[in-house]
Amino acid sequence: MGLNFTDKRHTSAVFSVPVGSPANYASVAAMKARLQAINSSYFTTARLNAMNENDLTYALRLADDAAGV
Repeated sequence: MGLNFTDKRHTSAVFSVPVGSPANYASVAAMKARLQAINSSYFTTARLNAMNENDLTYALRLADDAAGV
């Protein structure tokens, strides 16, 4: 049974250079810096300091590919 929708994640852009490269997950400081670059009004220093490593990783995964989470 077909659902008749297109999976937008399978475009040529997805297979070129992934946004979620290993360098973005190399350290807690790198993850915090990346999240602030994505949305500094939401990911304030206080919010980032309250997040653990798992929270940071999940937030980055959502930013990189929300449909894949």
